[in-house]
Amino acid sequence: MADDQSVMFDGRFLDRHAGSIIADPAVAVVELVANCWDAWATRVDIVWPDRGDGACFSITDNGKGMTEPQFRKRWGTIDYNKTREEGKESAPPPELADAAARAPYGRNGKGRHAAFRFGEAYRVRTWREGVAVSFDVRRGATQPFVILLAETETNVAGHGTEIRAIGPTGTHMTSDEAREVIGTRFLADPNFAVTINGTRVTFDDIPEGQRRTEDVEVPGFGTAHLIVIDTQKADKTTRQHGIAWRVNARLVGSPGWLGFDSERLLDGRSSEAKRFIFIVRADFLVDAVLPDWSGFWPQNDAWHATRAAVHARIRDYLGEVSAERRRETKDSVREAFGPVVAKLPPVSRDRWNEFVDTVIDTCPTIGADTVEQVAGVLANLELATSKYALIAKLHDMQPGDLDALYALLVDWTVRTAKLALDEIASRLKLIEELDQKLRDETMDEVGDLQPLFDRSLWVFGPEFESLEFTSNRGMTEVIAKMFGRKDLGSRLRPDFVMLPDGSVGFYSRDSHDLGHEVDGVARLVIAEIKRVGVTIGAKEKNQPWQYVTELINKGYLTESALITCYVLGSKIERAEAGEDTKWDGRVKIIPMTYSTFIKRAEKRMLGLRDKLRDAPFLQASGLDAEAFLEPQLPRQANLI
Repeated sequence: MADDQSVMFDGRFLDRHAGSIIADPAVAVVELVANCWDAWATRVDIVWPDRGDGACFSITDNGKGMTEPQFRKRWGTIDYNKTREEGKESAPPPELADAAARAPYGRNGKGRHAAFRFGEAYRVRTWREGVAVSFDVRRGATQPFVILLAETETNVAGHGTEIRAIGPTGTHMTSDEAREVIGTRFLADPNFAVTINGTRVTFDDIPEGQRRTEDVEVPGFGTAHLIVIDTQKADKTTRQHGIAWRVNARLVGSPGWLGFDSERLLDGRSSEAKRFIFIVRADFLVDAVLPDWSGFWPQNDAWHATRAAVHARIRDYLGEVSAERRRETKDSVREAFGPVVAKLPPVSRDRWNEFVDTVIDTCPTIGADTVEQVAGVLANLELATSKYALIAKLHDMQPGDLDALYALLVDWTVRTAKLALDEIASRLKLIEELDQKLRDETMDEVGDLQPLFDRSLWVFGPEFESLEFTSNRGMTEVIAKMFGRKDLGSRLRPDFVMLPDGSVGFYSRDSHDLGHEVDGVARLVIAEIKRVGVTIGAKEKNQPWQYVTELINKGYLTESALITCYVLGSKIERAEAGEDTKWDGRVKIIPMTYSTFIKRAEKRMLGLRDKLRDAPFLQASGLDAEAFLEPQLPRQANLI
């Protein structure tokens, strides 16, 4: 029999999963009332346990209620997805069929856990379709919570849900404070009534510092009454926030920042959009309301005039609030960068201050953190020698290039990226220079090629990347003695020796004994560079072996050394195209055409020569991209 693989939960899971919904009574009661709203309740009655009265918390609504299967699925599913399961809108109960659907608060199924804030357990009684079911919900030992059926009733009238705390836990929040919290969030719709301990929550429950009332004159039509509610703390969503229009104590449409004419007064993502509620009472617009109360007649003159006047006043109010926040943001940014800005000359300092003022005033929805980041960049640019050249580069970039730059800086620092790109640029320019010179058959000074090959050992393979190959000078004396050209060799090219038909370079890497002392050569690379136009035959291939033989006879090379000889020319005789080995495989002689060498270099650089054809560093070198990229001499396929 297979082992039981049931998943168990730590006792702390639910608290971490629900977070402030369980920890904060203000958040908890808002979540529970929001669930009533989602269930299309029009009345919610809360019993709030004030200190010393011995009451248990409960919340009862006249919403649509739930059947037993509905309750078990919704309550028993961790992270219940209400939008997917029930749709994006909550339809009204049958007796309110003419009412518009509501946009629900709930999305992730965590709000129901709020009842644990008021008791160690709680009972849910929900009824609809003549049947009421009651469940006890308790924390579990190995599960977040357990659900137990407590009672079933029949012949029950109406519909609704009641949640009552079991084993109540104390809360520092009073019923008056609870009314304030509810009042700042659920007064937009006059048909959604909430009572706490029998007293309905009204505008009077909102502290004076969080509400403001004023009249808005609409010449020729009447006076609209504007109520501004400031929750003083941005909620998670804009539900119940924005502008709510009321006519004859009835809500027209739904509260929101998008007007009936698609005019948006505020970005719904901003903190202000989740903080303010504007309630407009305009009974004189009764003839402008659509029959289904979903909005106003678009061509009605009274509606047009009222909307313009109200929106203008709301913009003024938001501007006043924003002005104070902008001043605070400016002060914060200037304080943060005071030491840096103090180093700037007066002209740069004035320019920086003007920039901060302009950005914050022009883009009031930009957060303080973003402004600080931009201001910091500007201050550093003022101190940099390149000044605003970087801004010009960024301005010329397409959106995709800016995204690519951001992705680059996520994985690299500017310094490390520059080191890598400088190396790439150096190698690509080296390939270009070699390519140009190896095309010129009239070139007389073959010695000009050897310094380029000194920097090109990486082309032969990754084992030749080591700097030890290029820094070693120990072979100079051996080369000079071998060719009898000591003065000429030492004076002109210490790393290589001129030959009648080219030049030869020796690159060695030291060998070390157990005491870490140098005791000879571990690796030797011989690169013989023939003049452009020379064809490599048996004679040319045998020359490097003569050099190696001389070095072996003189004792510079031992049997522990590995030697690779490259003979490079414009062409190779067909019979000599293969690789030769000598000295029991310790010596390899490889003929190679210049075209193969260039192709190898391109492959080692991952084909970047073609991909970076428009790179500024190549164009600045006077590169003709088409000529640079056109095919070279035929490939030496078996050596690529």
